Amino acid sequence: MIHNIYRFLLPAACLAALASCGESKDDGPGQGSTDPNSVAITITTEVFTKADVTIEHKDGDAMNIYAKQYNSVEAADLVSGVKATMNAGKWTTSPEVRLSKGQVAFLYAVSPYDASYTNPKQIPVKLDKQVDLLYSGAAAPASFTSNTVKLTLRHALTLASFNIARQGYTGAGRVSQITIAGNRVFSDGTLDVATGKITGTAKNTVSQTFNATIPENGFEKDFPSMWLIPFSTQNASEADATSFDITIDGKSYHLQIPAADLNTGYQTIFHLVLTANSLQFIPSRTQQISLNQDTDTFEQPEGYGLVRFTVEGENWEQPLFLGSDVFGSILWDNDMATYDGKTALQFATGGTHTVSAETWNSTGFEINSMAGVSEIELADYE
Repeated sequence: MIHNIYRFLLPAACLAALASCGESKDDGPGQGSTDPNSVAITITTEVFTKADVTIEHKDGDAMNIYAKQYNSVEAADLVSGVKATMNAGKWTTSPEVRLSKGQVAFLYAVSPYDASYTNPKQIPVKLDKQVDLLYSGAAAPASFTSNTVKLTLRHALTLASFNIARQGYTGAGRVSQITIAGNRVFSDGTLDVATGKITGTAKNTVSQTFNATIPENGFEKDFPSMWLIPFSTQNASEADATSFDITIDGKSYHLQIPAADLNTGYQTIFHLVLTANSLQFIPSRTQQISLNQDTDTFEQPEGYGLVRFTVEGENWEQPLFLGSDVFGSILWDNDMATYDGKTALQFATGGTHTVSAETWNSTGFEINSMAGVSEIELADYE
């Protein structure tokens, strides 16, 4: 099991420091050196994770290498425009970064490679690409005698995943699209490869298409997921809330994302339940894990109940459901709202309305006024 989300940072799932592997056995020029008084730097890489993200580099992969003259991402280049490409399980660089005796280079990196990534302090981040962006973090020194460095990369983005279970839903359950929007959601930004900090530059919706069928008890792996620029939904006002739209079997559901910190290098898993009437977040089940985890078991929510009210008029104060961690939806006519026990329902017209209150964990309910209520149906409320 994965523990509930906490508001402190755990160690990053995929550490990335470009750190020296220690003294090289090569105390002089390497074999086949074009310059007998210099050696070429050798790079190795490793990515620690078991999640559905980049776990290792393979032949054909490439990354940008920034070889600086001293220990600052803003220092002058020792060699410019370096591209590292993996071939036969080894990295080769073009052009080579060669060091003479007494020389030191400080290396930064970002993966995957892009020729436009010329400034390591401002790497463009565009979420429409949905690319797992990796960065090196603090510089690693290389010298003539210690010319092999190991690159272990960090994930620059945060991964939002959606684990959905069915409860009485009889459709196919095919998730085809997820869209996230809000004042705190950036679609574009710039990354500093030394710190991993992303500065947002544009606010637009972030959307991703899927072809995922919801299992009865939720996903055990391969969750519908989206890479996002890290942000928090904590302490958000109504106007500042982050919205979520998911299309299932051609129907779009609109909800607000529960409070959570979507941190760099972490996967935040939002749990939802899909019924014949609605799709609803389970706020107390929101979880955050480091990206070295690969499973998440869905536990069915308890205490399900459905109460139907027949009411007259243009508005009605929703009932207050009692219990711990109560959540649910209020449905009427062709509209729906997340249950909060406070907000009055505003109907488009007067007349008679059937209002369905679908909740979990409630032990009863209170109605402040019976004015306008002509019928209450409790057949599906236990």
